[in-house]
Amino acid sequence: MAQFKIHWKFTMASMILALFSLTLTWGLSHWIESPGRMVIITLAITFLMALMAGYLFARHLTRPLNQMMEVARKLARREFGGEVLTHTRDEMAELATLVNQMAQELETKINTLSEEQTQLSTILSSMVEGVMVLDCRGDILLVNTAFEHMFHLTGQRAVGRPALEVLRHYPLIELIKTVLDTRTSQSQELIVQTDQERYFQVQASVAPNCCDQEVCAVLVFHDITEIKRLERVRKDFVANLSHELRTPLTSIKGYIEALLDGAKDDPKQCLEFLRILQKHTDSLNNIILDLLALSQIESGQYQWKREEVKVKDLIEKATSILRPMAERKKQRISVIPTTEVEPLVGDTEKLAQVVVNLLDNAIKYTPEGGKITLEAKQAGNELEIVVSDTGLGIPKKDISRIFERFYRVDQARSRELGGTGLGLSIVKHIIEAHGGKVSVESEIGKGSRFTVLLPCPVRKE
Repeated sequence: MAQFKIHWKFTMASMILALFSLTLTWGLSHWIESPGRMVIITLAITFLMALMAGYLFARHLTRPLNQMMEVARKLARREFGGEVLTHTRDEMAELATLVNQMAQELETKINTLSEEQTQLSTILSSMVEGVMVLDCRGDILLVNTAFEHMFHLTGQRAVGRPALEVLRHYPLIELIKTVLDTRTSQSQELIVQTDQERYFQVQASVAPNCCDQEVCAVLVFHDITEIKRLERVRKDFVANLSHELRTPLTSIKGYIEALLDGAKDDPKQCLEFLRILQKHTDSLNNIILDLLALSQIESGQYQWKREEVKVKDLIEKATSILRPMAERKKQRISVIPTTEVEPLVGDTEKLAQVVVNLLDNAIKYTPEGGKITLEAKQAGNELEIVVSDTGLGIPKKDISRIFERFYRVDQARSRELGGTGLGLSIVKHIIEAHGGKVSVESEIGKGSRFTVLLPCPVRKE
């Protein structure tokens, strides 16, 4: 019976009004003698009673309904906190209670979903790996920031579009088709040409029993370009080291065999062969010493000195060592005055080796009569050392690898000039150990410019 409280309430009210109407009509019948007039009065009273009952009933229903509508409008605008108030205990009160409960549950669920969406967005945005989510038709449902950067999609709307339109890369499209058609997880390594050649390890996972408009496949892109580069550097290093060691060893073995075959009996020829053997032995020794120096620096075993380094003395020492070599090639070393440069804190011996290696490199690759310029100047909180030449220059494709071990732009010419192929690599490691950086600018036929930046000079009081 509790489900019909309003029904019984208004039934009782109607009965009371009817009884009141009958009583009023019976009372008036004693005063009115005309039957026709009596009927009219009875109908008028009944109409007025019915009108009053309808008004009270409508007012009773519309007040809480209006409140419910206002709460519903606020919920549609995601404005929570509204509540339907009622002072009765009928079905309308129960309905108001249910609406209030629904509003609270809806607010809780929306807040939970918002928090989960924020967490998911934060996780995806902070991921280094690229993520792309597809539905069963191949349309993109979601991509993260890393994926947009990988494929240069920043500012381009990808969500909601087919992957075929967004990613114009045939091997990747074929992988997506295979995953969606077979509904099986796949893993594949891809090479993508964007602004440069990049390697990706793509892991595609499929959601079970997916339908249209639902998540069907999630593709995760791991950028392994740097790993591939290091693998290539390692392979090149092993190959170059083998070649660097094999060349002098082959020569040494050949001349020793020639001496044993009788050349030792000819004093003049024997002396010439011994000088050649000494040259190749020195070459091997230099390679080994440079490799040991690099190994010590990279492994952290080298004990770096912390002493005051006078830049002017450093420059003078390096130029005095290499000036005779430049003069033999009729080259001119121009040193820009360094009087305003303040002292550094670092390893004097190793920093001198940096300048010597850069000057030695410039002299070797600059033709006779060329010019080499050495400059050291203060640049804010950094010391800038620049070694420039009018030499052969470095091709653009080789600049990014010029500081790798044994990397040579011209293999034959480098060996002819007597380099180990480790000088620039040593320069890079010494400068980085001092917290600085080294860079190069070059143009074929116009020369090269090596710039060293060393931070935190010692300020004079």
